[in-house]
Amino acid sequence: MEDRISSLESLTQLSITMTRILNEHMNAMDERQRQVEENQRRAEERQRERDELLQQLLQAVAVMQADIVRIDETHS
Repeated sequence: MEDRISSLESLTQLSITMTRILNEHMNAMDERQRQVEENQRRAEERQRERDELLQQLLQAVAVMQADIVRIDETHS
């Protein structure tokens, strides 16, 4: 009977240890997921910023082209 009780206690301790390890791994996975989501958010923000800068550059080029056409027309 004592062996069975000892085995049950050992099994209970192993179960507690496994549960703790599983919880630690789940917490680590949750943290990694948060980091991935934050990195994704940052990447999307940088993409928006690049898109805005590209749009401004295109507008500036269009203005310069219009100025060139206007200058050419006045000198013709």
